[in-house]
Amino acid sequence: MDQLTIYTDGASRGNPGQAAAAWLILRGDEVLESDVLTLGRATNNTAEYSALNSTLRRAANFCNPKETKVEVFSDSNLMISQMTGRYAVRSEDLRPLYEKAKELASVFASVAYTHVPRENAYVGSCDWLCNNALDLLSLKSVTVPNIIECVPIGIVHSPFENADDAPKQGIFTEKPSRVTIYEKYRDGLSGLAAGDKVFILCWFDQAERDILKVKPHGHGKGEMRGVFSTRAPARPNPISLTLVTIISINDLVLTIKGLEALDKTPVLDIKPYYGDIDS
Repeated sequence: MDQLTIYTDGASRGNPGQAAAAWLILRGDEVLESDVLTLGRATNNTAEYSALNSTLRRAANFCNPKETKVEVFSDSNLMISQMTGRYAVRSEDLRPLYEKAKELASVFASVAYTHVPRENAYVGSCDWLCNNALDLLSLKSVTVPNIIECVPIGIVHSPFENADDAPKQGIFTEKPSRVTIYEKYRDGLSGLAAGDKVFILCWFDQAERDILKVKPHGHGKGEMRGVFSTRAPARPNPISLTLVTIISINDLVLTIKGLEALDKTPVLDIKPYYGDIDS
């Protein structure tokens, strides 16, 4: 029997207001899909159900539904309680979404629903996708040139759970990490091999973005310097660039050495290292 794990989140700014729905679909540790959908004006509960329905619809594409058990995790206590029958669906606005969710779930061998706190790392990733989409939507509603949209291509599985455990730079650790690339970007891995040196670009989602001066730990230690003259993670756009060595590649999973990123850090890009121009 196959098994898929689903994490969802919905967000609404204003409730009702501009809303988004995001999800992750996993088989074991492999992330099959990570995506987000903007919904226009909606309530938070509508966004939560929209995330669930979109995910159930998408999950059927990755399996034989009748031979697949699905576990759904969400921080929406209302939605989970309604889907498990603990709460009745009294809202006429939510009833069609609830009935659609039941219909979509019926194609699978079974679907189990579990409420988890927002602090759950995978739900947190969905929350980040929602808020990033809404931030971009907000910026696009005013006249601001050169809006840049970044979409994660994968996620880091690292031994470092918090900043205190992580080295200041990747060269200071021998501990391996793994980068799981999302299924939709599979073709982008063609040409990479064990032993290659590559740059991993990550989005340090836990970094502070409103700090412009720091005391660096290495060069210029002790002096307050602008973040653009340091390697500090705190910066307006917390993008990290780390040179790593690929130890092995197993399908969509790269095992690498030399990465300082925390566990569950979004990966933005991978670029090859060329000794003649990068050294």
